[in-house]
Amino acid sequence: MKLFQKRFFLITLLVIPWYSLAFSPTNSPEISDKFALVLKGQAEQDFTVGLALGAGAAKGFAHIGVLEALEKAGIRIDMIAGSSMGSIIGGGYAAGLTVEELSEVALNSDWLDVINLIDPVFPTRGFIDGQKIQDFLDKLYKHKNIEDLSIPFAATTVDILKGDLYVMNKGSLARAVRASSSIPIVFNPQSSGGRVLVDGGMIDPVPIDVVRSMGADYIIAVNVLAFPEDKDEGDSFSYLNANLVVNSKTTWRIPKAHEAWYMAGKPNMAEIAHETVILSMALIAANQVELGKPDLAINVSTGLAAWNFLAAEIAIQKGYDETLKALDLVRTGQ
Repeated sequence: MKLFQKRFFLITLLVIPWYSLAFSPTNSPEISDKFALVLKGQAEQDFTVGLALGAGAAKGFAHIGVLEALEKAGIRIDMIAGSSMGSIIGGGYAAGLTVEELSEVALNSDWLDVINLIDPVFPTRGFIDGQKIQDFLDKLYKHKNIEDLSIPFAATTVDILKGDLYVMNKGSLARAVRASSSIPIVFNPQSSGGRVLVDGGMIDPVPIDVVRSMGADYIIAVNVLAFPEDKDEGDSFSYLNANLVVNSKTTWRIPKAHEAWYMAGKPNMAEIAHETVILSMALIAANQVELGKPDLAINVSTGLAAWNFLAAEIAIQKGYDETLKALDLVRTGQ
C-alpha cells in the first residue's frame, strides 16, 4: 500500500489545487513545545489551535471522539475547517453543540431516521435531492450563519466543472455543509452562478490549507480515511487468475442491525459510485496530510464502511482512542 500511495503521489500533485501549497507550513518548534506543556498541565494555551476535519461519510463520526479527547486534554479549539462529514461535525461544534449533543444525534439514529432523511429523485444529477438533510441540519444548527458562530468556521466545496475549490465562510451554515457534503452521483450538487458544487473532499479531503489560511498557530489535522496499518506492508498489488473473474450481479437480503446496506448483498450502482469516491479521497488525503505538514496528524481507521451510519459508536470510540494515542506521543516527546 505504501508503494501504491507513492505512485499516487504524482497524481495528487495534479489534483490538489495550487493554493494548497501556497501557504507554506509555519510549524513553530516554540508553539509545539507550548502545546506539549499544555497537555502536561504546565502552561496555559496562549496560542490558537486550528482543527482540520476531513471527509469520510459515516467514518466521519470519529470526529466526535476526536473532539471529546481534545476537550478532556484541555485543548481549546479556536477555528475549524471541514470537508464533507468533517464540515457537518465541525460546523455543529462551531455552532455551540456540545460533544454530548453531537453524540446523541449520532447514536440515537436508527434505520427509520436515516430513511426519513432520504428524498430520492430521478437521477439526472444525483440519486438523493438532499433538501431533507439540509432542513435537518438547519434545525440542528438553530438556523445560524457562519459569521455568527462562536468558533470561526469554514467549509469546502468544489466546482465539478472546473475543479476549483471554494471556501465558504459566510452565510447559512446548513447550506454550506450541505454543499460541502454533496457526494457526486449520490447527492444532487448545489449551484451558485454557473458553478456546480460538489463534495469538498474531492480535492481537499483534509483542509489543512484552509485552516492555515485562517491564521491558526497550531494545526491539528484529522484524517478519518486512513488506511489500516496492516495494509502498509507487502507488495503494491496481487495477482489474480482471469478465469476466476465472473460478471457481478446485485442481490439483496434484509440487513442485520448495524450492518451497512451494501454488506447485505452485492453493492448497487449508488454504493459502488460512493465507494469509488471514498477510495479516491482516501488516497488524496494520505498524501495531503504528508504535504500539508500539520503540527499534529490524527489518522483514524474506523474499519467501517462509508455507508454504515448506524455504527457511530464504533467510529466515535476509534476517534477518541486514536486522539489519545497521538496526544500521548506529544506529551511524552516521542
